[in-house]
Amino acid sequence: MPAQQDFIDQAAPFRAELIAHCYRMLGSVQDAEDLVQETYLRGWRGYEAFEERAALRTWLYRIATTACLRALQMLKELNATGRRKLPEDAPTDFLSQRLKPIRVQPLDDDLAWELGFRSKLLFDFAALGTA
Repeated sequence: MPAQQDFIDQAAPFRAELIAHCYRMLGSVQDAEDLVQETYLRGWRGYEAFEERAALRTWLYRIATTACLRALQMLKELNATGRRKLPEDAPTDFLSQRLKPIRVQPLDDDLAWELGFRSKLLFDFAALGTA
């Protein structure tokens, strides 16, 4: 069996929990799904070099965590307009805009069920740290 097909077969069961992991880090379902796709792509490309010193699940979590941290760093570098920070000598009227607070998106019921959460509400409170 080719290495890429072997990776697909072994990594598929971890998709839902990786989405939940990325969702907890990012607070956005769409961003979490995008970064899980990126995680699988990186894992698929690097699977031949995977030395199995750790479990595949651990390796995927490490890739996903790194991808999420990079995405959060990039978001931190963006200003409220969605563009990179302006140079220091830029007009001040652009710099006076306040950044919007981060808001955690609620999960839809189907995705919450797929991820194994008993209640969407319980998960939303857990994501906010109030449960």
